[in-house]
Amino acid sequence: MNHPAVSVIVPSYNAARTISGCLESLQRQSSPEPFEIIVVDSSSDGTAQLVARRFPDVRLYAFADRKFPGDARNLAVTQARGEILAFIDADCVADPDLVAQIVRAHRAPRPAIGGVVDNANPRSYVGWASYFCEFSQWIPRSAPRRMTEIPTCCLSLKRWAFDTYGPFREGTYCSDTAFQWKLGRAGYPPLLIPSIKVSHVNQNRLGSFLSHEPYHGRAFAVVRTSERRLTRRCRLSLVALSPLLPLLLYFRMARGILENRRYVKEFLVTSPLVLLGLVGWSLGEVLGYLSTSGE
Repeated sequence: MNHPAVSVIVPSYNAARTISGCLESLQRQSSPEPFEIIVVDSSSDGTAQLVARRFPDVRLYAFADRKFPGDARNLAVTQARGEILAFIDADCVADPDLVAQIVRAHRAPRPAIGGVVDNANPRSYVGWASYFCEFSQWIPRSAPRRMTEIPTCCLSLKRWAFDTYGPFREGTYCSDTAFQWKLGRAGYPPLLIPSIKVSHVNQNRLGSFLSHEPYHGRAFAVVRTSERRLTRRCRLSLVALSPLLPLLLYFRMARGILENRRYVKEFLVTSPLVLLGLVGWSLGEVLGYLSTSGE
């Protein structure tokens, strides 16, 4: 395949449990345009060997040192041949027409287009709480709309947009958030198109969920401080207001879910754990603001 229209990029870290489902869903795509699949793996659980054995047509780049998602995506882009860069994560399953929908959407000039994220493990109570904490803004909806950001597990870019506003920040989580803030400031906020959809395999162990939220919140605060150039006074103000943050995030989440009229029952049932996750995120943000230096 010399000239794929789309390069589907999959960053992978210790994803032996989920990556087969991801790659199988990509190989089943009903796309009218040729596409390639690129996996950048830095696992210690045998993921690279699994991919090499079971998916020989996938372009695999394996590294012994840990690569954050932004680092892995940057590496993949340097090897990608498509003019459309489509990102999905190793713990996601693509809808059968994902690539076709991405190609169709990119016929318009908008450079950044993403989709919705559904819950791939709906039988897990912890999974639902994790899903709401991570993806409540991108629950399947009925109307396209502009967003501040879209999860990179369901985001696509025209190559010129990455070349102009990239690369992703490296060595941290939330690099996709920082990148999309840059796009927004340039007048190119991502467009959400609900016909583009992946399903995400969420955290289903309580300990993993409770440890992930503070880590993610801290990474967000550090990236936000750098990208928004928050002063020390501003950061301390955010710290002082942090006790209100879990409730603010919860009610914002609840309003969106009620307006969407989807997964309302699941949200109400898991609300105690959702709130606990939001408390963890908020504590992480506080630690992030306090750990950064500068005026």
